[in-house]
Amino acid sequence: MQKIINENLSITTIDLKKKIEETELRKKIEKFENFLKYFDDNPQFFLALAHLKLKIQDIDGALYYLNEACKIFPKEELIYDIRAKVLYKLKNYNGALMNLNQAIEINPENELYYSRRGDALFSLNIYSKAIEDYSKAIEINNSKDIYFFNRGLAKGCLKDYHNAIIDFEKTLELNPQKKKAEKVIAYLKKLI
Repeated sequence: MQKIINENLSITTIDLKKKIEETELRKKIEKFENFLKYFDDNPQFFLALAHLKLKIQDIDGALYYLNEACKIFPKEELIYDIRAKVLYKLKNYNGALMNLNQAIEINPENELYYSRRGDALFSLNIYSKAIEDYSKAIEINNSKDIYFFNRGLAKGCLKDYHNAIIDFEKTLELNPQKKKAEKVIAYLKKLI
């Protein structure tokens, strides 16, 4: 009986601590919001507020500040990238795509945007376009194993097993610790 009481007390203490932290964050956000009008010439303030809103699981509040930042700073690629990440986590893949398209339009040399757009396309089962984006990311930076791994997955979904294996082998060449690639290669070789 004492053990159950101690466990419940421990859970209550953790919940109370979380509530106190959330309350403190909400107070910080409120103070920050009151002074935002004086700092509306810097996107970092909007991003900071969006980040704080995400910490307290206020997704709508975070998106509000990201949307406001996009209106005021339409050429800040980072805002579109962050908004795309939030939308992707919400499984709003089309919204993520639109934001990544904006980020790529502003900075077509950032391989991360192509990789993330490839992820959104993959999630929408648009594998051929995902392969194009992973390939573009690889063209810009061919040292990241995850780009080859993800492209291999997309090729596998299109039953292009031979070329998928080539990408997974390249993944292992770049990162021998990626055991998942070994498993996928073994599986695909059984299918061929």
